[in-house]
Amino acid sequence: MTAPASSTDRSGPTAQAVPESHRHEAMGFAFIVGCATAFAFITPFSRISYDSGATPLTIVTLRTAAFVLVALILLVIRRQRLRLSRHGLINTLWLSITAYGMSVGYLSSVAFIPVSLAVLILYTNPLLAGLMSALSGRERLSLGKSAAILVAFVGLAFAIGPTFDVLDWRGIAWALAASLSVAATSVFGGRALAQDPPLTMSFFTNLWLLPLVLLLGPFTGSWGLPGSALGGLAAAGAVSCYITGYLLWFLALRRITGMQVAMMMNIEPVVTIAFAVIVLGERLTPVQYGGVVATILALMAFSLGSRRRRGA
Repeated sequence: MTAPASSTDRSGPTAQAVPESHRHEAMGFAFIVGCATAFAFITPFSRISYDSGATPLTIVTLRTAAFVLVALILLVIRRQRLRLSRHGLINTLWLSITAYGMSVGYLSSVAFIPVSLAVLILYTNPLLAGLMSALSGRERLSLGKSAAILVAFVGLAFAIGPTFDVLDWRGIAWALAASLSVAATSVFGGRALAQDPPLTMSFFTNLWLLPLVLLLGPFTGSWGLPGSALGGLAAAGAVSCYITGYLLWFLALRRITGMQVAMMMNIEPVVTIAFAVIVLGERLTPVQYGGVVATILALMAFSLGSRRRRGA
């Protein structure tokens, strides 16, 4: 992963004197927060569309195809060539496989275990990303980072309130496959994007992903379109959030480390929970509220700690 450019001038009272590396990193954090927020709304929008007859396979297919179309239109408007370096082309192939692993792994897991448990296992990816970063020598897993990651994970466990009544090894395996896919993309995706424009990389990644979904998707689910106007609007909302979130994710990967990306993605379930409480009228227990607060505090501590170490 390319490191943020450093600034030679760290003095001065105005905003222009802020080190370039800090601005670069701040943009990365802003992008990943926007990404996590956009992804968070996919779940409630999808739930509404499912209630009207849509299926997970249909939503995944629609959002992938829509992303390819939107990215192509943007590339044409920007007069950007549909050309990748050899390095970039190879990377889009494995990025499409990890994207497929995340989508199919998660969708398949909920067929065997409760959704809340599947989400909890999926969000072990910051822990896995930290281990991958440390083992590959990309980033040191300090005691402070480890503590923040563990606190965030425990907070999510309380906030989500998973049910352990049904522990089918197949569901756990699928969810872990999804978590590994997300962690691998977070850790190694930044270096993969170093030589080619993010939009072009995103276009080709989803272009390769589309035939995988079309060919292998029917083995993991069935097709079904929304049967009401509300369901159709919800499906469109899920697709739009996917397009926005995916683009922001790629932009973030160019500016902050894989461990930071994976850690900050913990915002997604917190935003989803907040949406469920405020808009859908769901109620949380005091323990769940405590879990949400613990997760937010851990994310803040991780973010501030990362910026201080880089500024040192």
